[in-house]
Amino acid sequence: MKFFAALTLVAVTAIAGVARAEILPTSFVGPGLVNTPAISSVAAGDAHTCIVRNESVWCTGANSSGQLGLGTFVRTTAFAESSMRQITSVSAGGNTTCAVRIDTTVWCWGTIDTSIDTSGTVVRTNSSTPTQLPIVNAQSVAVGASHSCVLLRDGATWCWGSNRFGQLGNGTRTDSVLPVLVAGHTFTSIDVGTQYSCGVDTSRSVWCWGSNAYHRLGLRSSKSQFTPVRVPKVTAHFVATGDAFTCIINTSQKIQCWGRNQYGQLGALAGSSRISPTTVPVKNPRSLVTGSEFACSTTQAATTWCWGRNRFGQLANGSNIAKSRPQKILTSSSMGAITSLATGTSHACGLNPTIATLWCWGLGTSGQLGDSASSNRTRGTIVWQNGVQLNPIGSATSARLVVTGDISCDYARRATYGVGPLGSQCGEESTANLTANLNPDAVLAVGDLQYEGASISELMSFYEPTWGRFKAKTYPLRGNHEYVTNGAAGYVDYFGPLSPSYWTTDAGGWRIIAVDSWCQGLLFAGCSATSPQTVWLSAQLQKARDEGRCALVAMHHPFVSSGPFATSTVQHLWKAAVAGGADLVVTGHDHHYERFAPLTETGSVATSGGTALIIAGLGGAPTYSLRETAVGSQATDNRQHGVVSLTLTPTGFSSALISAVDGVASDAYSTTCTP
Repeated sequence: MKFFAALTLVAVTAIAGVARAEILPTSFVGPGLVNTPAISSVAAGDAHTCIVRNESVWCTGANSSGQLGLGTFVRTTAFAESSMRQITSVSAGGNTTCAVRIDTTVWCWGTIDTSIDTSGTVVRTNSSTPTQLPIVNAQSVAVGASHSCVLLRDGATWCWGSNRFGQLGNGTRTDSVLPVLVAGHTFTSIDVGTQYSCGVDTSRSVWCWGSNAYHRLGLRSSKSQFTPVRVPKVTAHFVATGDAFTCIINTSQKIQCWGRNQYGQLGALAGSSRISPTTVPVKNPRSLVTGSEFACSTTQAATTWCWGRNRFGQLANGSNIAKSRPQKILTSSSMGAITSLATGTSHACGLNPTIATLWCWGLGTSGQLGDSASSNRTRGTIVWQNGVQLNPIGSATSARLVVTGDISCDYARRATYGVGPLGSQCGEESTANLTANLNPDAVLAVGDLQYEGASISELMSFYEPTWGRFKAKTYPLRGNHEYVTNGAAGYVDYFGPLSPSYWTTDAGGWRIIAVDSWCQGLLFAGCSATSPQTVWLSAQLQKARDEGRCALVAMHHPFVSSGPFATSTVQHLWKAAVAGGADLVVTGHDHHYERFAPLTETGSVATSGGTALIIAGLGGAPTYSLRETAVGSQATDNRQHGVVSLTLTPTGFSSALISAVDGVASDAYSTTCTP
């Protein structure tokens, strides 16, 4: 009781305006993950980003060319699993993605080279289905906007695509659909830029070929080079190529750059192009990547630095002003150290594989940052992985849950409606006290957890002092109000690794499958019948059936309701739930309680089978008026706040609405399910 009294005091001072909490959670408390996904590679193209997760390729962002490999041409704003499996590394450039499989074969999708026309020019086709290249023994692939190269395990390099400037390195200017050998060199590192390529050989010499406009090859002559030419006076461990500039980590462990410098991307004051290398003031670099007109590096001191163009926040310093002096990338405390980097045309992502987390920044209007938003991030944002499995609830034979949503009022709502357990009031304190008395195994919080916009400030000021005490047992979902703050960033900051859009857990022998019915901000495409999330939901329901488990689907928006906000945009999620054999769907959104008989895919009463629906929207936000009773509705309540008490056992469930006014149960219901 002393603990809650202290929390209540915090809430009161926040309401009074004396002090408003503006701090982030000091640590993430919660149920945790069964297994942390293994992310082994990250890559970025023009406006998309891909990772290798558990040997599968997951991608996000623009998809007009099929570069996400999802079998569609619809963009996403969150990482979704492609069809590529057994992958060791992924690379991206322009609108193309390539991957190396465990068997050392190379596969590409997006904009791919398919033929040569009568003029000798390569013809490109958009394909969302991966195509195998006729080459094996691959170690890595460097993908550009119009040509690509593969480095084999024996050090040989083969290139294909456009060759107007000799960027394929075979001594000709002839375009090629098939890989051609860059003869006479054994490389340890390669990269491709705009109309040119570079490599580091076994003697640490740097060789470049293709266009030398702006001296990107490090040569005084502006002539293109059709075969590799040694860059004078440099030796290196690694090379990275941009639009028209080149950087290396030299053998003295310093970064040097040459070529175009209109934005200071060489680490020197912006100005004319430079033939001679300039030294970038980054100490003890560990890795190096280049975007179109900016560059980034990680260091042995576990820091990350970027320099060059900054129009879209590529330097993550909160401004849009280009900087020649490296800018330190500051991540959130939960992110930890970035160990590897990928840069696209105007965005970047850093990876911490220990916790399977990305920190992404820069241009984000196509969803390439993977943060469920479509906007730029000038300081960066953390990205946790979707489709994870959370630790189980209760035991294999029984689990007791409190289910509720639409919870915490902000200052304006509390001032307008007052605080108390009645439906007309803000009732989060009352429902929190009720939940404490019920002491469930877990809280299933079905979205709209904080009004109005679920910013981290609002969550810490209002939700944390009341419902925050259950954080260690809360399994949260995203609603539409989470997205009032762009990309649900406040929610992500607050719940950390438990903030993904969709996840699963086990409880009392059941499989609980949570989905994001605001569809990562893409209301129609994000919840279409073929969207990654809907496909994932169907697969998880099939998995539950295969394992002999009853299934509960949790999402924020109800497909049918007797309140004002039945939501048609979730029709495909609802249909997938019913078609997949879900035994129960729980939602919030409409601020009332309602229980339905089992329903069909269209929302009518099922004569056999069907899926039951419970709307649990009495968590604290003032209730809405009920409208005409919906088909199949068996009980409603909007007069008081309360929570749904739900008990799951391997062959059934029981539920009841528990009143926050007096703790009395109503609408007690139980039924069986057939795993």
